[in-house]
Amino acid sequence: MIARRRHRRTAVLRGALVAAVLTLGVAGCSGPEPIGDRYDGAGPGALATDPADTGPAVGWVTEGQRFFVTTYGSSSCPTVPTAIEAGADGPRVRMTTVGGPDCTADLGPTSYALDLPERFRTRDRIVVALRFEDDRVVERALPERSAAP
Repeated sequence: MIARRRHRRTAVLRGALVAAVLTLGVAGCSGPEPIGDRYDGAGPGALATDPADTGPAVGWVTEGQRFFVTTYGSSSCPTVPTAIEAGADGPRVRMTTVGGPDCTADLGPTSYALDLPERFRTRDRIVVALRFEDDRVVERALPERSAAP
């Protein structure tokens, strides 16, 4: 009788342990969903050729309508845009590292195209504020628009 109880208790504990490991494994790979459209590689004109110049970059995809954000980091755990809102001088984009829990130690570009909020579409100077998970904010100005022909 005592042996049955121990066996039953062991089976229950083993089942609970397996469920906990599976839950943690799935949770470790989840995270916020990226917004925008992913590019393969850096956005137009933003590919770093010098390893010291791998900070975030922004630029136009469609002038006055869509812009790209490029970050450099692990290709298996990229930093991606997960939220956008209107700031005073331009869009504020929340940047989040996704993937994991094991990340490769490579350094590659990840780019996303985002729609420019309507209120900034007629402005000449637009500053994109990128807020990272460590609360660091990096501001990058979009190139001034070209003169209409």
